[in-house]
Amino acid sequence: MFLNQFKEPSGRIAMGAFDFDQEKGRTELANMIILHEYPLSMVEHTGFRKFCNTIQPLFKVVSRNTIKADILKVYDYERTKVMGLLERTNSRIAVTTDMWTSNQKKGFMAITAHYIDDSWRLQSRILRFIYVPCPHTAESLSTVLMDCLFDWNIDQKLSTLTADNCTMNYAMINIMLDKISLGSLLLNARVLREFAIVFHIGQQHQKELKLLRQLHDK
Repeated sequence: MFLNQFKEPSGRIAMGAFDFDQEKGRTELANMIILHEYPLSMVEHTGFRKFCNTIQPLFKVVSRNTIKADILKVYDYERTKVMGLLERTNSRIAVTTDMWTSNQKKGFMAITAHYIDDSWRLQSRILRFIYVPCPHTAESLSTVLMDCLFDWNIDQKLSTLTADNCTMNYAMINIMLDKISLGSLLLNARVLREFAIVFHIGQQHQKELKLLRQLHDK
């Protein structure tokens, strides 16, 4: 048993019994690695193990595989909470997507859900950050997005879909319209269809402006 220093409601500093909790310590270690994006291998570093043994000899530092399992438990817990929020909300859900390329030239898709809560505050939650292997065709991108919508059970609660400024997304949106129930989208997907048309026209104008610049330079 250890003594723990704490502050009483009156403001007086007091000492009381401290009960060591190995499971809570493991959970906080997993949260720290997630928060600061530390490598999983840090739990096997000699210096880290010495540090933990110094501040709390009873804490048993786990292996890399064990801390990975603990992190996945945290993810499952947070995922369940977010799914509950999305299920209970009376608001329509707007989804945005963005493609991101890493330093290793690998493509990733970020999918984020946005909704208005009961207090009229805008809420945003990242639903998925997933590696998308090449080639990044309209079919492959739409499949990744549809899998996410079905997995989170929000395909019938959508208001809008917003994609980044990429030519491939014009074709992807048209594929999505064939897979999603149009009645679940705001104004029966007319907003989405008009966006796709405007995006296509904008792309054509960009090509024409580029051609005019080339002719002007000559």
